[in-house]
Amino acid sequence: MTPQHAVILSAAKNLLPLCLLVAAACGPKDGIRTLRTTTSTEADLGRIKEIDGPVTVRLLVKNDYTDTLYPVHLYTPCACTQVQFDRKPVPPGQDEVLLVSYNPAYRPGPMMEEFVVYYSNSPVKTRSLVIKGEVIGYNHPIEEDRPYAFGEGLYMSHKVLSFGACRPGETRDMFFRHGNGNSHKSVIHFEIPSQWQPYLRMRQPGKMKADERDTIHVKFTMPEGIDSVEFTVQPTVDGALTEEKLTIRAVLKQ
Repeated sequence: MTPQHAVILSAAKNLLPLCLLVAAACGPKDGIRTLRTTTSTEADLGRIKEIDGPVTVRLLVKNDYTDTLYPVHLYTPCACTQVQFDRKPVPPGQDEVLLVSYNPAYRPGPMMEEFVVYYSNSPVKTRSLVIKGEVIGYNHPIEEDRPYAFGEGLYMSHKVLSFGACRPGETRDMFFRHGNGNSHKSVIHFEIPSQWQPYLRMRQPGKMKADERDTIHVKFTMPEGIDSVEFTVQPTVDGALTEEKLTIRAVLKQ
């Protein structure tokens, strides 16, 4: 090692602690990512994995006005976005700090959410801010939105379809979710009692892939001359009767 190399190495060793100290001071201590934005740009959260749950970022928005901003209120139109902010004056040239949390649950694909900050005695009444990104979805367990296991691998969102109080001849409709929880293709069918077939109309699922989910639109017409209705629809999976049945209910509107 030459004398020059020794001097350089010694200087580098002396600078290393200082560099680490500066990095620690500048880096986020709470692990929350910081993004800088303006009211004319969108803060890009990038790719968000739905399975990881809500993502939180710290937004820094500079006060470009010559007067102080006094934030007093914040409005978020979607419950998927929560924003925390301090009602502290923001002097000219300083940053307004907002902690933004976005919940990607059941929102796969591109996302864009706007929220508005309201001010009092300020050069502006409102400032609109936008976050955007892409949610990478995942296949939720079938029981999350089809919690009823009917048997034979069939899962449903309802056990009872109640159409409420209906006038004679009145038609009402509902939706229910179903899914094939089997690891193989299955043929799903709903056997409607013959006497109720003129009054209950619904599409038959037919062949469903393994873990396939779908939604069925059901229409029910209240018969004439009857005070109440209650009957069951028998699901079958590959010709086998399920343990549970779907109940249909309605009453005459007085």
